[in-house]
Amino acid sequence: MVQCCVPSCNNRNDVNKTISYYRFPLDENEKRRWLKLIRRKDFTPNYNSRVCGWHFPHGKAAGPTRFAWNEGKAFPHISQPTKRQKKMLPATVEDEGGAEPGPSHLGTAQKTPSSSSVLVLEIENEMLRKENDKLKKELEKQKQTFSFSQISSHPDVVNYYTGLPDAATVLFLETLLSKFDLQYDFDWNVQKMPLIDQLLLTLMKLRLNCGLVDLSVRFNCCRATVTNIFITISSALYDILYVGMMENKIPSRFKNQTSLPHCFQPFPNCRIVLDCTEVAVSNTESLDTQSHLYSHYKGGTTLKALIGVAPNGFITFASDLYGGSTSDKAITADCGVLQQLEAGDMVMADKGFTIRDILPAGVSLNIPTFLVNGQFTMEEINHNRLIASARVHVERSIQRLKTFHILSYIPYQYKKHANKILKVCVSLTNLQTPILREIA
Repeated sequence: MVQCCVPSCNNRNDVNKTISYYRFPLDENEKRRWLKLIRRKDFTPNYNSRVCGWHFPHGKAAGPTRFAWNEGKAFPHISQPTKRQKKMLPATVEDEGGAEPGPSHLGTAQKTPSSSSVLVLEIENEMLRKENDKLKKELEKQKQTFSFSQISSHPDVVNYYTGLPDAATVLFLETLLSKFDLQYDFDWNVQKMPLIDQLLLTLMKLRLNCGLVDLSVRFNCCRATVTNIFITISSALYDILYVGMMENKIPSRFKNQTSLPHCFQPFPNCRIVLDCTEVAVSNTESLDTQSHLYSHYKGGTTLKALIGVAPNGFITFASDLYGGSTSDKAITADCGVLQQLEAGDMVMADKGFTIRDILPAGVSLNIPTFLVNGQFTMEEINHNRLIASARVHVERSIQRLKTFHILSYIPYQYKKHANKILKVCVSLTNLQTPILREIA
């Protein structure tokens, strides 16, 4: 819902659908002129602040010029002024036929409007002052210590808090969310916080894994609201970015060949490069569950996922999360990636992926050569070197994924949402600038 921010204007886009709503200008001088015209000099507009089209009788370029206070408001009843109000009224010339006051009498005998007109203005000004005070109090209550408008003009700061390259990318996500039917997880809607700041809160949780108290203080809301926003927005991003754009859509080897980097030229049929990654998780589980989650490689309870990366460095597949004790081969067989491969495809992986016997017919596996006779042959050395030079960029993609620090440790209360969290982070990683300069 968009509401006009001019005092005393109640136009909303869900009621008055025929009226346009304009954002404040980016030019600071023009923005200050608008704020002066609408009598809200102390107001700081954000990306969602709007002024409805009723205030622009001469078009947007002329700025807002029509308001309730200059449209000749009609007051059904004007009472006689009180003694106090009479004292406040300026002196008037009783006899219009009298002589014009000389210079020495200008301060006390200027000709002024009638007392009724002055009283109307006094009443109207008093109403506006009360309305202004009320709005200021409401804004103080809703004031956030942190918002997207504070960082939007600094790409490096945007990248630090969100993991995305610039403000335009964040605003692109906001546009997608605004067209999505948000179903809040706690069955109550968050109305006071703008959607762009709800998105910022979610991205900060994913990127920095900020605590609930930290986010509740920054955004001036309770911890339940933080959780409600995070689960809702991350679920919506999962539906939009992963389900809508990535799920069961691994690019073909022919598609890969259109953007094949130099290091993959020896492997033109490579469809996907596979590797596993692990995420630490709370161990407040039963002993049986803990044994299923325990990873000997990490030395703790983890969740494990299979990640597939295209030769150009973009992540094209992410499995659900399995217990940390699950083998790479078992995850590969169960997660559904093999069903998307076709005869003629080649899969590249680390030597721990002994999956040749479970690949579909016609699909080949390319992994580093195992040491058998105590020394590699020159052919094996060259083969391993080519694979290593290609796989290093894939490892960099997974390292980028792990810069979303919520994947360093998923809190217990978000464990049931862990699959969605992982796949949202995968989708956001793909929105970053390409790893390889030649691909960019």
